Amino acid sequence: MELDVELIPAAASYPIRHAVLRPHQSIEDVPFKEDDEAGTATFGAIERGSGAVVGVATVFRDPAPFDAPQAGVPAGGGSEASTWRLRGMATRAAAQGQGIGSMVLNAALDHVAAEGGDLIWCNARVSARTFYERAGFRTWGEEWVIPAHGPHVVMWRWIEPGKV
Repeated sequence: MELDVELIPAAASYPIRHAVLRPHQSIEDVPFKEDDEAGTATFGAIERGSGAVVGVATVFRDPAPFDAPQAGVPAGGGSEASTWRLRGMATRAAAQGQGIGSMVLNAALDHVAAEGGDLIWCNARVSARTFYERAGFRTWGEEWVIPAHGPHVVMWRWIEPGKV
């Protein structure tokens, strides 16, 4: 499958968010309040032949839910202005395991770095923990359960300037 990863309108990510992350909700409940805020960026992996969006992720500035130095973030990093959140990361079930998620995540990390970000965090589903660990993310705190979404853990990654 030949793909391009590019910025897409947030609404173009809703069908995948719905199918993969929130199938128990209506499509109207899938948007995040941050989707339309200035500075929010949504990336999509788009199949060249069909134009189908097969993977998505959204990033926006959002303070971490933990003390950055206590978590091990390098000194001076993780300020409120330089901290971003990753949300709504998903790949269509039939396309999982082909590196698409990594491509989308790398595009999001490149964007965050280009915008001066040095810390990115997410509420990761425990089932995706290994994926994030392979991408350099570390856990913070204990697992917890989001009703109807399952077990989660906070994960974060330091973005060293020039080394995404």
